[in-house]
Amino acid sequence: MDKKRNLLIVDDNRLNIDLLVETLKPFDFNIVTYEDPVRALEESRDNEYELAMLDVVMPQMNGFDLAVKFREIHPTTPVIFVSAHGSNENKIKGYNIGSYAYIEKPFDVKTIRAQVLNILKLKWVQDELYAEKEKLDNIFAFSSDEIILADKYFNITSKNHRIFIGGAAEKTNFFDLLEKYGKADIVDILKNFITSDDKSLSFKMTVEDTIINAKISKMFDSAGMICGYLAVLRDITDEMKVMTQKEQFIATLTHDLKTPIRAESRALQLLLDGVFGELSAEQKDIVKEIYNSSKFMAHMTDNLLARYKIDKKGVSLRKEMCSFKSTVEKCVENVKYLLEEKQQRIKITNRFEHDVFLYDELEIMRVLNNLLNNASSYSPENSDIELKIEPENSDYVKISVFDKGPGIKPEDIKTIFNEMKTNAKTFKRVGSGLGLFISKRIVECHGGAISVESVPGKGACFSFTLPVLAAEGQSSSAINTGSQSQM
Repeated sequence: MDKKRNLLIVDDNRLNIDLLVETLKPFDFNIVTYEDPVRALEESRDNEYELAMLDVVMPQMNGFDLAVKFREIHPTTPVIFVSAHGSNENKIKGYNIGSYAYIEKPFDVKTIRAQVLNILKLKWVQDELYAEKEKLDNIFAFSSDEIILADKYFNITSKNHRIFIGGAAEKTNFFDLLEKYGKADIVDILKNFITSDDKSLSFKMTVEDTIINAKISKMFDSAGMICGYLAVLRDITDEMKVMTQKEQFIATLTHDLKTPIRAESRALQLLLDGVFGELSAEQKDIVKEIYNSSKFMAHMTDNLLARYKIDKKGVSLRKEMCSFKSTVEKCVENVKYLLEEKQQRIKITNRFEHDVFLYDELEIMRVLNNLLNNASSYSPENSDIELKIEPENSDYVKISVFDKGPGIKPEDIKTIFNEMKTNAKTFKRVGSGLGLFISKRIVECHGGAISVESVPGKGACFSFTLPVLAAEGQSSSAINTGSQSQM
């Protein structure tokens, strides 16, 4: 054994005590002995014991009464009766009290050692289980989340009553509980989860006025078979209220800023175009700098508003037959002064001869503006940005934007299109992390796909595809692969 543990022996016969002590010496116990059971019981309150071995017939208090009172103080300590009175009646009475064994005197030394060792092993396993149970009880008691344990049929075996109130929910089926709150749709989701290969499932639901974030995990036995489910339900009502208020404030502020920013940009563009008279070179540089800042702010507010529109309504497309060449030219015009400031150039290669097809021009311009702005922002001064347009398969067009920037780390590529994901901080630039997230949603709602390829230190290439439709839901048959042309 790792350390000495207390073992209690109570017997009114000193010779019996000495014999038991000698028998148990190999276990290296700290053996505490008493001939007086009353004193043994009183002083046992101040000690912990691994095992108690009690004589049955003693004058001050019989072993059965001692065992009952001892177990009140030490409920997890196993008790063994050692007695010369081995009648069946005594044995049954001992086992009914909760003894682990009834050993008759005279006993065999090897047999008693084996019995004691087996009982101690059982006790140590029991102690470990109690410790784990205590941990779980503390989690159940103090967790602000509702924790539900269910068997493989979703019958609730334990829960800590936090969100689903209304009496004893144990023995209730989790599906029945959900249906009670009108959540038949969640029941359908869970039934699909049961038969899937997924190990966990997360979702949100509203129960009465409470918004709940739920995570359900499968539990497996040693053979790898599903033996139950663990559900953790978190009340996020207050969090969602704060988030909604914050988002409403940002959306309102952004909307209110949009009109004056656009007016400012238009006025600055008129100045640059010489509508109010020619500017000196120095004046033109200053106005360009202000104009580029204004365009950047307009780009940011557009992305913010687009993000909140996606949240509220999703991406609502207004497809029309548009000239893709014209769309690209408008986008290039939008970033003209930004490129001039860094002496950058856009090189356009068009291998796609079918120009007019069905798409939402405003939304696709938003995608192109995001990609071109990013390419300009991360590319060095006096560099080229390439824009390629070419057929993809038979019914798609592929648009690629190549930059000469620092590139993207491989570990960042997987999350580059996530909301609020940006490399701006890494490269000490300003960025909201919304542009690529919004672009992905727009492209996917058109039925296309967006991707990125990059080697750190060698720039990046963002590409997206669009289905070429002659009318809603109908692919064009006029896609040709022609020779390279410049737009």
